[in-house]
Amino acid sequence: MGNKYNIGVTMKMYDYPAPNAQKVRIFAYEKNISIEYIPVDLIKHALRTPEMLKKNPLGTVPFLELDDGIIIRESRAIIEYLEGIKGEVNMLGETPLEKAKIQEVDRLAELGLMIELGHHVHNISPFFADKGPQSSEASEMALNCYTKNLDIFEKIISGEQFIIFDRPTVADCTLFSTFTFAESIGVKIQEDYTKLMSWYKKFGERESSKV
Repeated sequence: MGNKYNIGVTMKMYDYPAPNAQKVRIFAYEKNISIEYIPVDLIKHALRTPEMLKKNPLGTVPFLELDDGIIIRESRAIIEYLEGIKGEVNMLGETPLEKAKIQEVDRLAELGLMIELGHHVHNISPFFADKGPQSSEASEMALNCYTKNLDIFEKIISGEQFIIFDRPTVADCTLFSTFTFAESIGVKIQEDYTKLMSWYKKFGERESSKV
């Protein structure tokens, strides 16, 4: 899956249906950048093979492999690279103020929402039972923090089609992938978050949200 924009670089992204990978897929689609997506089976510990650990000793996805073998790890680093190789439809900000405001909202989505959902899952999922102690109290605390930060988002969201400014930005990618992850683990957005619900519905109609 990808596009027809030729940037002179062949790219493969090792992929898994998780929010950080989805965020990159949405970002790349919005910028019309072609990437070959290679699915990785985390359940079967595919990232722990010698071949994969040689590519990415972190043992995480997503990571990007260029045609010359260079590896770019971590979703934010991949996004910075993609923004740099094709600047049209600027999604990280054109001016210092734009960059700051986009970063402000993007970080709130990542640290205030996505990370809290991660804490919740780590404390309830059997998949993580052998990774450390689990606590229902910690799970509840994470969900409470998630809800409080949703309250903040409902107040600061500035548009119906996009979170901030009049075009898609990385903040839209992060927030949309966070909400799809939330739905996948049974955490629904309350109907009284009217602005967030409206934005989520409209952004979900974009082709990029379906990659």
